Amino acid sequence: MSKKLFSILALLLVAMMVLTACQPQATAEPTAVAEEPTAVAEEPTAAPVMEEDPWGYITYKPGTKIKIAVSSALAGGYAVYGQDMLNGVDLAISTFGQLQGWDIISEGGDDGCEGAPGVTVAEKFSADPDVIGVVGPMCSGTVVPASEIYAKANVVMITPSSTAVIVTARGFENLFRIVANDELQAQVTVEYLSQELSLKSVGIIHDQSVYGEGLAAAVKEKFEAAGGTVTGFEGITRGEVDYSAVIQSIVAGSPEAVYFGGMDAEGALIIKQLSDAGYEGVFFGPDGIKSKPTFVDGSGGTAEGSYMTFGAVGGATGYEDFLAQFTEKFGGEPVAYGPGSYDAAMIMLQAANAVAFVDAEGNLKIGRKALADMVRSTPYDGITGHLEFTETGDLAVVSITVFQVQSGEIVEVKSYDFGN
Repeated sequence: MSKKLFSILALLLVAMMVLTACQPQATAEPTAVAEEPTAVAEEPTAAPVMEEDPWGYITYKPGTKIKIAVSSALAGGYAVYGQDMLNGVDLAISTFGQLQGWDIISEGGDDGCEGAPGVTVAEKFSADPDVIGVVGPMCSGTVVPASEIYAKANVVMITPSSTAVIVTARGFENLFRIVANDELQAQVTVEYLSQELSLKSVGIIHDQSVYGEGLAAAVKEKFEAAGGTVTGFEGITRGEVDYSAVIQSIVAGSPEAVYFGGMDAEGALIIKQLSDAGYEGVFFGPDGIKSKPTFVDGSGGTAEGSYMTFGAVGGATGYEDFLAQFTEKFGGEPVAYGPGSYDAAMIMLQAANAVAFVDAEGNLKIGRKALADMVRSTPYDGITGHLEFTETGDLAVVSITVFQVQSGEIVEVKSYDFGN
């Protein structure tokens, strides 16, 4: 090979090497890089962690029974109401059945329709880890101090009977009631007295309780605003039996009607003593006297023709079935707060069922705030009617009925509707 030819071949070899060096270098397949995250995403992931309930959880181990607590008067003069509440709750429990496999029971606490024992009952129920919530307390004078305890412990409470305005005016998120407040009860009373009965004067007696005096004061204010005359405003002491001094003072004013703000035991005594004093006018009271055994029967016949206001009961879908079951189970019809207590318990249980879950250890857990929020946000068509709560825990829609004692029975005479 000549030097010239060798030089040409060498140059060609160098050129080929340069061209090869200028070509793109081999890399990993782009699809392999792109597929890597996909492979990771397809791996099994842990169940999402639930957000912690800000009020904490009620936890039930397997075999533990769920308690619905009932705060009411279970002894003494008002026990007929308290037992009625307990009966309503027990019927709701038997109707509802188990809650996701857990048994449900009731537990009564005798608050005596008073503040101090009501606080004692509230402390007991708030410390019980098995209490899902409280139906009650029964009386406004009990609810006001007891609700402070329940609010601190974040225990849901639904009262079927407490009507004082202050009950829901304090902004407790755990508190609800399924009755109209006293402002509406007083409004209906005044409208009926002045428009239906065309009366111009009323004497007012009250039992000096948060409930009774608050109602009496509201009736006085509204009756005078409607152009009527209040001839007397007198207080009595619960538990006493001789109210003759107060009766004489009221009768001396010659009122066309006497309004009593209080409960049935005292109401029966007052209407008897009014009759003994020669009073023949109209007697009117609130839901606290709507009791056939204690007020009507206990008055010895003097309650005939008297009037009272009460949240509408009956007429809703399912009420007749409830009434038949209640009568069969307890040997008689509800006295007053049995139907409302039934609805209160059912609202609580249905809300609990909606928010409850079983954790990894097999425990049933119910968030306290989740329970309260579910009660507030879920309308319920109960045996007492449509029940829907406002932000304050009051009813958005409510009906108040005026009843009259006729031939020894409590009979509906006129209903008033409020809300949409």
